Amino acid sequence: MVDVQRGADRSDWQIVLRPNRSISWRGTLWFFLGLCLISGTIATIFALLGFWLVLPFAGLEMLALGIGLYLVACRCHECEVIRIAADRVRVEKGRRYPHRVWDFNRVWTQVVVERCPDGWYPSRLLIRSQGRVVEIGRFLSEPERERLATELVRVL
Repeated sequence: MVDVQRGADRSDWQIVLRPNRSISWRGTLWFFLGLCLISGTIATIFALLGFWLVLPFAGLEMLALGIGLYLVACRCHECEVIRIAADRVRVEKGRRYPHRVWDFNRVWTQVVVERCPDGWYPSRLLIRSQGRVVEIGRFLSEPERERLATELVRVL
């Protein structure tokens, strides 16, 4: 998701990038608990029929699923903020607060789209200035990345 906001001053811009989230954290928890209930019920029935070895494997399966859902939920809460002022371009990446920050001089900043020569991999959108490079929007779809590149070139 790309959200472009223009500041009160004509030269100030803020672009917020977030991955698409189809389910909230609470929804993910309810989904996981529902699957644990179903799997636990089936495993208990099989254990009562004498197939007790099903219980530890069902537990391991739910543990692996829980870890996977947690990692995906954490990745879905990433956020990138690009602040463009009269003389500076600032890129902030993080989840709840900026974990990494890059500052560039606006005059020397370039927007570069690197495409895979074979077309197998998605393009990379880079902000480059004075030998420093940062990739932005890697979680965006290809049309969103193209639209963001066009918007950044226009604003800069």
